[in-house]
Amino acid sequence: MPRKPRKWATIVPGHLYGWKKDLSDMARHRILNNAVKKDSYATIVRRLNQLKNVTKDKETKSVAAKDMEYLKKKFKK
Repeated sequence: MPRKPRKWATIVPGHLYGWKKDLSDMARHRILNNAVKKDSYATIVRRLNQLKNVTKDKETKSVAAKDMEYLKKKFKK
């Protein structure tokens, strides 16, 4: 009997603390800065990367990638 494939991504609503692609850049950045304080930089970047990889929406992918670059510039000096 073949093994059941593992589902590698579990998207939990609310784990990005209200981040939405439709918010302005400033509002998204404020949410992400607060999220990094609550969790860690690595955790938030992983969640954005997971969202970017799982979604089929091109706009969400581009906004998540842009926000990951913002966090990288701000926190990885």
